[in-house]
Amino acid sequence: MKIAKPIRDAFDNGEALYIRLKREVREVLKPRVEDCGWFYRDRVKGLESFALKVETGRYPDYARLEDFFACTVIVPTFSHLPEAITLISGVFEIVERRPKVDAETHKSASDFIFDELRLYVKRLPAADLPPSEFDGVVFEIQIKTILQYAWGIATHDLIYKTDEVSWPKERIAYQVKAMLEHAELAIAEAGQLSLAPAVSKQDNRTRDILKVIEQLRSVWTGSDMLPDDLKRLAESIVAVLRAGDVQVERLTEILLFEQRRIGLLPNDLSPYSFIVQALANHPDIHFEGNFKRNHIRIKLVIHDGMELPASMRVPHNRIIVLQPLSVTM
Repeated sequence: MKIAKPIRDAFDNGEALYIRLKREVREVLKPRVEDCGWFYRDRVKGLESFALKVETGRYPDYARLEDFFACTVIVPTFSHLPEAITLISGVFEIVERRPKVDAETHKSASDFIFDELRLYVKRLPAADLPPSEFDGVVFEIQIKTILQYAWGIATHDLIYKTDEVSWPKERIAYQVKAMLEHAELAIAEAGQLSLAPAVSKQDNRTRDILKVIEQLRSVWTGSDMLPDDLKRLAESIVAVLRAGDVQVERLTEILLFEQRRIGLLPNDLSPYSFIVQALANHPDIHFEGNFKRNHIRIKLVIHDGMELPASMRVPHNRIIVLQPLSVTM
């Protein structure tokens, strides 16, 4: 494509500066974003894209396009947007944001056009630092959710920067955007939506998991012995209790019995290990016989640190024995 010399010159004069800016911003912002478990992307415009944007006539100061360099912060859901804005404002000065406020939009209810949050920022003023070539240079930071970002990548060639104009393809792309926006809404408002009568229900498995979590917290009170992912631990315990034909409601009683038997709540056993030990040693449960029934499919994990009946250490296809690893020098 033929590009006018003034545009070419403006691009050539700015490209090196924005490449250096990209390196500095990446060094400052990317680690902070990734420390939050989010994602960071960046780019400097190419010459053709730069020229096409200048020729729209919307940018009088085309030598300093706001998105000559731009980066994207990708967060899990809409609810993370305020946190992302706070993170960015601690590193850069926010000159402008679009849309200006969250509660307003320029699009009608029937539109699903691009409207992701964009911040236009520059370096924070620092009196104790020497002047920099980046002082006063404004650039764009987009904040997108994972679904917004995925839609942009998946449909980019359908609606942007293409040599083919297709109403049906664009229609399909924006129909997908509408569906993803609905999914975003459901995820962000799951707490409220879960109270709706249509979905406010429990199955027996969920009820048992919640009962186990409640009892785990009652036994290991104020302890760091419980994992952050209590749901996964509770799922494993429910499976063990069902395999042993033990009612979930009895878990606290069984654990307190085992605590009295050995005289303490051990610090050197995980909750899972202590529960298996308690079940195996309880006098009226017959856990081992129930667990070894033919129709049971789950596997037990045991190790030498657990106090178990000798019969449970006999090799069995549903018992996994953890062995210490030999250290080679």
